[in-house]
Amino acid sequence: MSRSGGARASAFSRAPFVLAAVLAMLQAPPAAAQPKASPGAIRIHVRGSAQINATATTEPSGLVTRGEVIDDAGAPVPGATLSLRAVGPDGSTALPLPDFSACDATSRRSRRAVRRTAPDEYAVDTDDRGAFCVRAATSLGQATLKLRFTGDDLRDPSESTVALDAVDASAARTILRFEPAVDVLDLDREKVSIAASLRVDRSGPARAPAGATRREGLTITLEDERGERIAQGMTGGDGRVRFELPTASLPGPGAGELRLRFEGTAGLAKASSSQPIVRRAEARLALAHPVDTGDPEDGVAIDVDVTTARGPVSGGVVEALRGNESVGAGSVQDGKAHVIASFSADREVTVPLVLRYVPAAPFYRAGATLPVEVRITGPGIARQILAALLVLGVTAWIVVGWRRAPMPKPKCSDDTSAVPSGRAGIEVVRAAAGQSGWRGTVLDAHDGTPVAGARLVIVAPAFQGDGVVARVTADERGEFVLDAPHRSDARLVVEADAHSRHEQALPPPSVLRVALITRRRALLERMIRWARRHGTPFDAQPEPTPGHVRRAAARSNALDIESWARSVEQAVYGPATVDEDIESKIGAAEPRGVKKPVP
Repeated sequence: MSRSGGARASAFSRAPFVLAAVLAMLQAPPAAAQPKASPGAIRIHVRGSAQINATATTEPSGLVTRGEVIDDAGAPVPGATLSLRAVGPDGSTALPLPDFSACDATSRRSRRAVRRTAPDEYAVDTDDRGAFCVRAATSLGQATLKLRFTGDDLRDPSESTVALDAVDASAARTILRFEPAVDVLDLDREKVSIAASLRVDRSGPARAPAGATRREGLTITLEDERGERIAQGMTGGDGRVRFELPTASLPGPGAGELRLRFEGTAGLAKASSSQPIVRRAEARLALAHPVDTGDPEDGVAIDVDVTTARGPVSGGVVEALRGNESVGAGSVQDGKAHVIASFSADREVTVPLVLRYVPAAPFYRAGATLPVEVRITGPGIARQILAALLVLGVTAWIVVGWRRAPMPKPKCSDDTSAVPSGRAGIEVVRAAAGQSGWRGTVLDAHDGTPVAGARLVIVAPAFQGDGVVARVTADERGEFVLDAPHRSDARLVVEADAHSRHEQALPPPSVLRVALITRRRALLERMIRWARRHGTPFDAQPEPTPGHVRRAAARSNALDIESWARSVEQAVYGPATVDEDIESKIGAAEPRGVKKPVP
């Protein structure tokens, strides 16, 4: 063959590649049309919190510091270890401490509850009621006491600063509490009701005259984390007070704090109490402007306003759904979301989509979905004519050259990312004719992160052996490749060290997206479903927690439910790894045939 003939043949053999490249340039959607990656989901902090309520008074016998440690549900924390230090008037200079001892030193246990750990520090343990009381023979002058709870498996550390009380030491100690504990305030309500109680500590020596410890008609002040007074009320004869708090007086959605204050009387010592809260509002969707007509293959832009009754939303994503399929998403910033919806429309003129808000923080809850109609257009006439001419021209060139080179296999992306669904499942992303085997990615169903080391096994009925057809372990990016013949009776089993096992019928060879939920979330969701089925008193709004179920069971004397809820609480919120054995044991211990408690 001559050099010119060889060059000609080479050009003919490259023609299909030229055609594929030109068509790809004409038909590929612009970069802006690609759906934006959803932002990383905020990891929920699941450990509980604790509060230290304490007072320090100067009495004839010396300096007495009393208090209690309670959790965020108002329950006492027995056996909690606190450190006690003193600082000077500047708030930073550590002072040496005099000898402290337990107020009640009649038992060996109470004597061991107070011990010096350094010249300027003591360790103090709470009793079975979550209370503590220590006494020093000398005063500390203008010093301030600093108490710190070191935390435990279920609760984070907390601190409290206690000034020496200048009130008369004969005043009876008081305890101020939220009853019930408040954790979420709904800003979409006009008012929220908050109750509190003032109790007199009867465990100590009775020092004030009986008439001086009346709890009726006492002023209780409610403040927020800014120190601003947002409500004030008077106690009834039982020491209780109720605030009807207008939500307009509260800051916007976010984390905050409520503080109760009682300034004391001649017979009652002052008291205070604080409670961390979440202010929550409903996120509502509205179109910023009508949806423009567009080609869905290139991507249709949808601009959405995301607001609450208190202003614009920042955080989370707006997702576009076509049926049950996610076709686009956009992050929310300053109340705006720019969503690019990409999908195939065939011959449809209008396509219905549904927009929904997916929160990324507990400060917002999703409101109603927003249905939209997208009017679509096909590729422009100029593009269609140009593509047709190119196809005809290249085809003629190939025919004249008497040779047709084999077309290369079209390359396709294995992108299996999507907005996390929060549910375990095996989804077929794409199936191509002639494909053999399976490949894809294993992701966390809630935050969308890859599950490295996930184990995938194909099993099928067999007369002998375990029926394993093939197995593989996902790499550090959660990706896997499975090569095996397809069987219609086979199943795909997927699990990981921290994620629950999921089993589903094996689809035909395809690209897969596998979502797993962690064992902690699986146990928590199982307990929530259990509480929803059995209703009062185990169910709660916005949703029951293991602590709520445990306390409800304790009040109903349901010991088996209380034990099960405690094991769920420790597994879900504790530091220990939840393996398959622990998940199985807790699941097997789920109470059945629960009898309703007698009111």
